[in-house]
Amino acid sequence: MELKGVHLLLTYRCGVECDHCFVWRSPNAKGTFTFKQVAEILAEARKIGSVSYVSIEGGEPFLYYPIMIKTVNRSVELGLHVEVLSNCYWATCVEDAVEWL
Repeated sequence: MELKGVHLLLTYRCGVECDHCFVWRSPNAKGTFTFKQVAEILAEARKIGSVSYVSIEGGEPFLYYPIMIKTVNRSVELGLHVEVLSNCYWATCVEDAVEWL
């Protein structure tokens, strides 16, 4: 069996507390990766050879937008496909969504 992807829980912090969420999350949750830690994980994942994608999740990764964007960029540099899972709390209007995405 080959490892195909890596799921990074960038943070446990989230602006909401959805009953269906599988992560123990809350607005008060602590714990966030630094970009240095993320870069090391991505480099190791690339070395494996079979990893083709990274999924950036949380909590809510948009709460740490600068780290999330750096993670997306580094993943692309390494030739990995990227997906970001979000509850989109921040997209209060179309203009905001376009700017953030």
